[in-house]
Amino acid sequence: MAPLPPDGTRISSGPNGRCLIATRTFPPGAVIGKFPSPIIALPDGPGIKTTCNWCLRVGSEAGGTLKLKACTACKAAVYCDAKCQRAHWKYIHKAECRVFTNLRETLGKDWLPTPVRATVQVLLHLKGGDAVVTEAFRGSEKLQGNVEGFKSDPQVWKDFELMSMAAATYSGQLQNKESLDEAMKVLCQVQTNAFNRLDPDTGATGIFLDPSLAMVNHSCIYNAFVGFEKRTATLRATQQIDEGDEIMISYIDSTLPRSTRQGALRLYHFTCGCPRCSGNLDAYEVCQSLPAIPLNSFSLQPDLKKLQNPSIDRSKVTKEQVERIHNEWYEKTNSRTDDAMDIAEDRWKICKPLVEANMWAIEPVPSTILGLCNYWQTQYKWVVYALPLACFLATECDPVKYPAPFETWRVKGIIVIVQLLAVTGELTSSGELAKRCPHEGIVGVLALADQVTMCQGLLHLAIHHGLIGADEDWQVLKDAKAMLKDLESLPGREKESSLIQAWAKNPEDPQGKVFFEEEVLKPVKELSSIAPEILDAMLGNSLQIRVSRG
Repeated sequence: MAPLPPDGTRISSGPNGRCLIATRTFPPGAVIGKFPSPIIALPDGPGIKTTCNWCLRVGSEAGGTLKLKACTACKAAVYCDAKCQRAHWKYIHKAECRVFTNLRETLGKDWLPTPVRATVQVLLHLKGGDAVVTEAFRGSEKLQGNVEGFKSDPQVWKDFELMSMAAATYSGQLQNKESLDEAMKVLCQVQTNAFNRLDPDTGATGIFLDPSLAMVNHSCIYNAFVGFEKRTATLRATQQIDEGDEIMISYIDSTLPRSTRQGALRLYHFTCGCPRCSGNLDAYEVCQSLPAIPLNSFSLQPDLKKLQNPSIDRSKVTKEQVERIHNEWYEKTNSRTDDAMDIAEDRWKICKPLVEANMWAIEPVPSTILGLCNYWQTQYKWVVYALPLACFLATECDPVKYPAPFETWRVKGIIVIVQLLAVTGELTSSGELAKRCPHEGIVGVLALADQVTMCQGLLHLAIHHGLIGADEDWQVLKDAKAMLKDLESLPGREKESSLIQAWAKNPEDPQGKVFFEEEVLKPVKELSSIAPEILDAMLGNSLQIRVSRG
């Protein structure tokens, strides 16, 4: 039986092979399809002990908010409750359990590398005669494996041989060359068609494979994206998709320079010929070409003219220079193990031509700022300085890189600002802010701002877009709702809350709109405007950095 596409779509054949075509219109944010019955859905190797092996909720075997209990037989796979354990036992663990028992008894290990475990599961399903898995991996409409493409890379093929040998051995099916070849084919099919579920912000890891979802092809200018929640994948439109349009997602980080994107697509064994690649378009050019810009009228960057006509100077840096900058940034800084500030200083120097051209949304500038922001959030001395950087990313970088405001990166960026405001709010109320931060601009903005109102407005914004771009069970969204509930229960804030709530219900409400722009948007923009100065002061003068860090 061929894969069944979601309602409103059909599987067709095109120049890039099988593809998914819309048979009706999907507006921005619309759910194109849900995929709740994957062939493979599992955590990464070590994650087998910290993630429910059926529903994929993240927890802790020892305790925490979600307590997990190990299988009493193999003691490897863990589950959040008996229902999940029974479901996993019936689906695959009845056959898989002995694999982990043998693994522990012979090697003292209790987990397998993710590709090996996935291949083991498929081989066990095939041995058990599972009709869906058999059709997906052996049938007339079987998943593509690109075996010859993988063979063309000797190092990759050598690694695949080792993994397929392990999978065939652990599944008890290493009988002859034919069985080893079968394991290799399955591994290639898994590597070609599985999705990465990694989300560092929620702790989610692992891979997901559904034959219907695997029909969606790649484009660096995508019109849809995939989100994961527990054991379900959801395909959503990022812009309007009309009847007859091909539905396309990005398999990689599409905001990287062209040569880096093409390198990342190497394991998929095709050369992308989308407009972004064929025209070598940068993030600003792609943003200007997309119909999603008007959606930003309800966002932290409501100045649509800024997105349509960015103030950048292309004469200062060519696209060939951008490629070289990114390669140098990657080669010179990813291999270092020095102090984080030293790394940030090196990265900033490499990015200088892009900064001088005001091309803040071009990689690797956003990654440089994000890395420093993440580091400063963990440092007692520097945490206050992370706030302007987070505001800058949310207003100047992310809206260009991800023009649809409901994409999860945009929502997460808002939540980071809220988390930092919670820290600076405590420092402001205790009088410690000025002692911790000598920067008059930051202190001045926060001294005049109502940081509780800022958080409330930002949380409403995050929840609004989070409900469009993700499922209600998305942990980031659940945490935002909990924070908002706590804020709105604070006494003596009825007037402020009513104005923010009026704006959240109707962004064009006269009083609510003015209140949001003055009390939320204005201080965010002011903090954002300080970020370039902070970056240059902290990273542009090595002597100053060493003195201030001493």
